[in-house]
Amino acid sequence: MRKINLLYAMRFMENEGDDIEEFESILNELSLVGTNDIIPNLCTIFEDEVAEPSAGDNLIETIFYVAKRNNLEDGLYKLALSIPKMLPHAQFWAERIHRTLLNSKDLVASYDKVIDKLGSSDKQTIKEILLSIKDDDPDLILKTAWSLIEKLG
Repeated sequence: MRKINLLYAMRFMENEGDDIEEFESILNELSLVGTNDIIPNLCTIFEDEVAEPSAGDNLIETIFYVAKRNNLEDGLYKLALSIPKMLPHAQFWAERIHRTLLNSKDLVASYDKVIDKLGSSDKQTIKEILLSIKDDDPDLILKTAWSLIEKLG
């Protein structure tokens, strides 16, 4: 948890000693030893105002790596539960996570199974994110997201 707190403190890269290499090093370490239980904590780090966009991309990679290394469905479930807590301060990153999901058949197949386990407000939040992506990028949404959107109700 100390490392997560350090990442959280560094996310804006505005304090003396904050640097992207250190941020990435901590993420690398967490990706190798972390369990799916760290995924909700990692989601707290996302901010749309982050100064270093690569930090957010590396954070997404870490989340998916941890989930794949442990139990993918369990990890994606924890991620799905964390998405509403990212709003509105990390809307861009919530969409970016879903764009990444939509571009991976393995991730989408597992996420599809996870959706059934969500409560109605979590489903609604994710549906709104997917519809927003659809408005921006209809080609990405084609069949994959439509099945998710329909399942979300």
